[in-house]
Amino acid sequence: MATVIETPDLRVFVDPSAALAPIRFGLPPHEVELRALSDSASRIASELADVDVVVVTHYHYDHHDPGRLIPADLYSSKVVLVKDPTRSINVSQRIRASRFLRILRGIGARIEVADGVERVFGRTRLVFSKPVQHGNTPRLGYVLAVRVEYGGESVSFSSDVEGPLDGYVVDFMCGSRIAIVDGPPTYLVGRAYSDSDVGVALGNLVRLANCVETLVVDHHLVRDLNYVELFEEIRRSTGRSPKTAAELAGLRPNLLEARRRELYGLLEEE
Repeated sequence: MATVIETPDLRVFVDPSAALAPIRFGLPPHEVELRALSDSASRIASELADVDVVVVTHYHYDHHDPGRLIPADLYSSKVVLVKDPTRSINVSQRIRASRFLRILRGIGARIEVADGVERVFGRTRLVFSKPVQHGNTPRLGYVLAVRVEYGGESVSFSSDVEGPLDGYVVDFMCGSRIAIVDGPPTYLVGRAYSDSDVGVALGNLVRLANCVETLVVDHHLVRDLNYVELFEEIRRSTGRSPKTAAELAGLRPNLLEARRRELYGLLEEE
């Protein structure tokens, strides 16, 4: 979900990190995935060196990097707007936040808590949501959504809302030129997610598709090769087709994690 949003007077990097699922289909990451992660980390570092503001929506490792893959000194002297590390947060993220923010303070980053605030940089306004539950349980903590506004247009980023399941997120993002949403983790249905959750997420995505110019759905949903079925349901309901992040960038989706068994030669290549 690492996303750079640029206006004429500001470059904002939301969640400059990347990570791999340690186990999927009972398998560790394939070497193809490891190379892709290294390439992604290099691209993130290159972009991070050339932005003005960094947003960290929460403290899972695919959304923040405490210097493991991406040099922490790239945050030096930057404004870093972060999820509150002490309130509306679970224990594991509280520990990770403390470690990460200690590193950033040590290199001179300018850290500000962003929950529910607005910040103006020149003619660009950053509007942050209240803390929103990470999916269908508070056990995974809370995240921030952010809207970047300039000249009557905006781009919205939902972070890990797993749907969205909360209509508040739809209201927060409505009216944006582009809305970037993580989508429902359909690959977890029957375990940590339910069919009824998928139904709620689909209803909210339909609402969102009707009130933004471009809907981008990626991250959780595209860990399932069948994501296109949900895209088709949105298209049938609205006449408008969502895009993946790759498609927004003019690329073909390359769903390595969802194809992990294939990468290991356990499935015939489609």
